Amino acid sequence: MAPAADVSGPTTSSLLSAQPLMDLYMDMEDIEKDMEEIGETEEVREKSLNSMRAWLRGHAAIRNCREDRAFLLRFLRFQKHQVLKSCSVLESYLRMRKNHPHWFQNLDVRDEKLKELVNSGYVFALPGKDSEGRRIVFSVARVLDPSRHTNSDAMRAHLLTFEALLEEEETQLRGFTYIFDCSALSLSYISIWSPTEVTKMFGICEKNLPMRHKDINLLSLPFPMRAVFEFCKGLLSDKIRRRFAVHSSIEKLEIKLGDSASSILPLEYGGTVPLAQMTAQWAEHLENSRSSLLGLDSIVVEDAKIAVKTKAERSSIWSYLPSFSQSTSGSV
Repeated sequence: MAPAADVSGPTTSSLLSAQPLMDLYMDMEDIEKDMEEIGETEEVREKSLNSMRAWLRGHAAIRNCREDRAFLLRFLRFQKHQVLKSCSVLESYLRMRKNHPHWFQNLDVRDEKLKELVNSGYVFALPGKDSEGRRIVFSVARVLDPSRHTNSDAMRAHLLTFEALLEEEETQLRGFTYIFDCSALSLSYISIWSPTEVTKMFGICEKNLPMRHKDINLLSLPFPMRAVFEFCKGLLSDKIRRRFAVHSSIEKLEIKLGDSASSILPLEYGGTVPLAQMTAQWAEHLENSRSSLLGLDSIVVEDAKIAVKTKAERSSIWSYLPSFSQSTSGSV
C-alpha cells in the first residue's frame, strides 16, 4: 500500500518569514497603487498580522489554523487591514467550510470529476494577466454535463482554483478578473441548482471568501439565460453588480482586453496557445499545490456555544488585539 499523502499543509515555522513584501513579486509595476488602495504599508501589515495571530491563539473554538502571512493576509487585505472585520471573516470562512463540506472541502485535483472539469476547461486560471496585472479565471461553462455533474462538483472545481490563486499575495492585492464563456448554455445547466442553493451559495461566498472581484466578463450569454443572470446578479452587492460586463462576441471581449488579448486568451478565442495546453499547465500547478489545499481541511473550528457574557467578559476579547489595545490606551 502506498504511503498516505502529506496533506498537513505549510507549517507555521516555514511560513512566518519576515521577508519584505517587495521580494515576493516578480512584476512590481503599480503594486504600490494596490497597496495604497487598501492602506497597506510594511508597518500596518506587520501590526495587523501580529494582532490577528494573537486573536487566533486566544480563540478557544479554532485550532490548528494556519498563521502564515499568505493565509492571514488574504483576510486582512479583503477588509483593508481592519483587524476586527478580518477576524470575523476568517471565522465565518472556517464555519462556512465546516457547515458545507460538500462544497468547500476535499479540494483534490486527483478527484476524478474535478480533474475532468479542470482539464476540459470548465474553470482554470489563464497563464497570462490582464492589463491591470490581475490573474484571470477562465471558464467554458458548457463542458459541465448536468446529467453527470452535481452542484458540488461545480462548486469544488471553482473553489479549487480560487484557493490556489489566493496563495499568491499579488492576487490578494490586485484581485481577480473573470471570463465566463456562456455560449451554448441552456436552462438544463441550472437544473443542478435549486433557488435556495443558489441564494445560499451567492450569499455565503461573497461575504466569507476573501476575494477581491474586480472585473467579471460574460461572453455570448444566450437570451434564455438572461433572466437567470439577472436573478443571480440581484443576489450580489451593488459594488459587485457594477463590475459585470456582457459581451456578444469574442471581438468585443478582445476590444475590452486591449492589445494584450492575443497573448492572454486561448487559441480557440483568438490567442496563440491551445486551451488544452493552458488547462494542463494549470492542472500541474494544482498538483503542486495539493498538500496546502487539502491541508485546509485540517483546521478545526468548533460549534459556536451561546452563552451569556458579563460586561467584563465581553470586553476581554479586545485584549487579544494589540493594535486595538494600543490605540485605546489612556482613553476615558
